[in-house]
Amino acid sequence: MTSIRWTNEAILALASLTAAERKILFDRLDAVTAFAQMYPRRQRGRFAGLRYFALDQRWLVYYQPSDRGDVLVFAIVPALARPR
Repeated sequence: MTSIRWTNEAILALASLTAAERKILFDRLDAVTAFAQMYPRRQRGRFAGLRYFALDQRWLVYYQPSDRGDVLVFAIVPALARPR
């Protein structure tokens, strides 16, 4: 059985998401529980070693799969805007 666990910081950031973004997030997390290795691993910085995906080009979601099949959502942080 797989489950999704959350850090306190991720739960607080969840409140900042719109309803549509939350729906996309939960859909992606369902896929992540089945295919935990599908997203890249961060190579450096504060979240080095964690896997991540972009959510609606506004947020980065960092997570860590476990050997038991559980997924721990570490953080949901704003994606930095790059000038065009």
